[in-house]
Amino acid sequence: MYLDQKVTTWMRTEFEVEAETIEEAKKLAIEQYKDGDLDEISWDEVDGCKEVMTVEENGGFSTAEIYYVDDEAKGMDEFYSNKTNLEY
Repeated sequence: MYLDQKVTTWMRTEFEVEAETIEEAKKLAIEQYKDGDLDEISWDEVDGCKEVMTVEENGGFSTAEIYYVDDEAKGMDEFYSNKTNLEY
């Protein structure tokens, strides 16, 4: 059996900015973020801030699904989704 859950969390990217002053460094950091220059840098999850999302927070889509993988049939059978709260 498997339980997949959609969560929100914070991720931290460490990067350096070269500048003459902290004010200039702050401005450059914001520009790098807005320009997408930080997108390719790896990140780490910030501990202790993970929260399971609700269906409402996810635009009406499921945030928890229980399923199993049938090795013989080479398929997956989802038998619960919190979107509908129906067991099937």
